[in-house]
Amino acid sequence: MVTLKKQHSDWKPLKNKVFKDAKLAEKIHQEGYAVLPLLSDEIVEQLKAIYAREHSLNVENGGMFYSVYSTDNEYRMRVHQEIKDVLTPILNEHFQDYKNVINSFVIKASGKESEFYVHQDTTAVDEFTYSPLSLWIPLQEIDATNGALTVIEKTHWFFSPYRGVSFAFPFSKIVNTVRKYLKPVYMKSGEVLVFDPRVIHNSMQNSSGNDRIAIICGVSNKDAEFITCYKDPADEKSPIERYKHEDDYLLKYQNFFYDCHIRPTSGTKLDEIPDIFPAMLSEEFEELCAMNNITPVNILDEESNIQCNMIAEPDGINKPELVESHIPEPVPQKKMGILSWFKK
Repeated sequence: MVTLKKQHSDWKPLKNKVFKDAKLAEKIHQEGYAVLPLLSDEIVEQLKAIYAREHSLNVENGGMFYSVYSTDNEYRMRVHQEIKDVLTPILNEHFQDYKNVINSFVIKASGKESEFYVHQDTTAVDEFTYSPLSLWIPLQEIDATNGALTVIEKTHWFFSPYRGVSFAFPFSKIVNTVRKYLKPVYMKSGEVLVFDPRVIHNSMQNSSGNDRIAIICGVSNKDAEFITCYKDPADEKSPIERYKHEDDYLLKYQNFFYDCHIRPTSGTKLDEIPDIFPAMLSEEFEELCAMNNITPVNILDEESNIQCNMIAEPDGINKPELVESHIPEPVPQKKMGILSWFKK
């Protein structure tokens, strides 16, 4: 069991209901992740073939590419659907009452600018009702040289249910402390990392000389609405705003790479939540780790100079002219006050 000193606003992670295997559901609920041998060699080769048809990355200093970043919506939809066609029989075997909202290639080009930052993934569902779930699917063996994911188990319990790219993580000022606890997950080809995306994680540098090819597959309860969070980065006292989107939001929003930090220009504003979630101090984080038998691993260097080269397009070409390509339009809003989530 996870031990906490306090809970934020009476919130805690819920056990995910999409698993058919009750023991796996409990393991993910408590620890945050599991590695499962789900893919045959044939399935891996089919997914590699999709990647080979669609990409021509040639990046000198390394970096990270997500297919969801591309401004080519047809490409994003095509990649999502082709991966979905291959994975659906496997997902059906292991999950129930679910929907698969996104399938995206996540490529780590080899080079010194390929280590990814320590983070949690952003909010995507109402976490008072549902829990998010991701499958990280490498298409080759993952070792210490080619960009393994690193995780800190149980940390999906430590923070709040509101995360967004426009505001800092509660641990953003203690990243050097957090990095000491990140544990690499080495994997065989065909294995899948099933994880709660609220677990603190990053990915190591790829120094192998070859691209590390992986797929991120997003799964949620079939009734869960897609929700994002935004906070005005210019005003520390501003509330957290929640927006509801269509399920294909990640496939159809045009410029994630260039304007993901701005207030959403689509969807419906649901409410505003007072930002009462304090930054966490190193002492508190280390105490929580000790209470939950999470010990330092010390496999990563100090954070100091992480320079992750973010790549926008599947040919490796970024389009800086799109950075300020439009002025955001107002988002339709419902007439509401602050919801009474803090009374639950």
